[in-house]
Amino acid sequence: MKKTNKTIILGITLALMSAFFYAFNFIYEKMFLTKVSGESILFLMYFGAFAGLYTIHLFSKNLNKSNKNKITKKEVPKVLIMILCELFASLLIIEALKIVNAGLVSLLLVFEIVMTSIIAYLIFKEPIKNNDLISIFLIIIGFIILNFNPNSIKEISVSSLLVIGACLFWGVENNITGLISSKEPSLFTSVKCLAVSILYLIISFFHGTLDLSYPILMFYGFMSYGLGMILYALSTKYLGANRATLVFSFNPIFGVFLALVIFKEQITITFLISLIFMISAIICLNKSST
Repeated sequence: MKKTNKTIILGITLALMSAFFYAFNFIYEKMFLTKVSGESILFLMYFGAFAGLYTIHLFSKNLNKSNKNKITKKEVPKVLIMILCELFASLLIIEALKIVNAGLVSLLLVFEIVMTSIIAYLIFKEPIKNNDLISIFLIIIGFIILNFNPNSIKEISVSSLLVIGACLFWGVENNITGLISSKEPSLFTSVKCLAVSILYLIISFFHGTLDLSYPILMFYGFMSYGLGMILYALSTKYLGANRATLVFSFNPIFGVFLALVIFKEQITITFLISLIFMISAIICLNKSST
């Protein structure tokens, strides 16, 4: 598709909408943690994302009998790794949300950019540009400032490690996704969501924490993860995968502001300074692709 100004603007709009919807993911999780177990929340949200995405796939014009969208035997190990990465990452995020507020967790998710770049360099031998290094440096400085809080240094340190661990798993998943990105997004993502939801169902069942009292979480799961993914897939058609991903990287910043508005979370000086560093890092990263 020829990229005119109108198509580029449309692509950026879709990518920003995708980032916005996805940012609600952690808001919903934090909102229901006092009412239901983390495993039940994740089961309902991932199952809702699966149901919505698979329904879209069934009614999609892309539905055909071609084999190009089918997962091959060679790709099965990659898909299994992605499912496990999604499982462990979301578990770590839930544990972090039990400790600190959603705004802090959202801000620390900028580390997903760092982890994705480092893994791409170490494992897939992709070069790191100068602006990428500057972005990583800015994120690390922001992280240090964010953790320099004498009032709750222990809690924030633990939560930071949990979120960084989640970003590590997502970094692996992002790189593997790039290897099989030709698959039809609604079908491929729905299969992944179904597998993760089944694992959470098993975990919550054996822990005795299964609670299906809030089926609305299935709708929230589709709205945040499912709809976010569809909008992202559409944006790649107008921007290309690389630029769409970079615009989508603003989702942690959306998460921060949503948390501040919805939960009325307090803004500290260290949080504000760290936010400036994180935003600067994302802008710098986006400039490296132009």
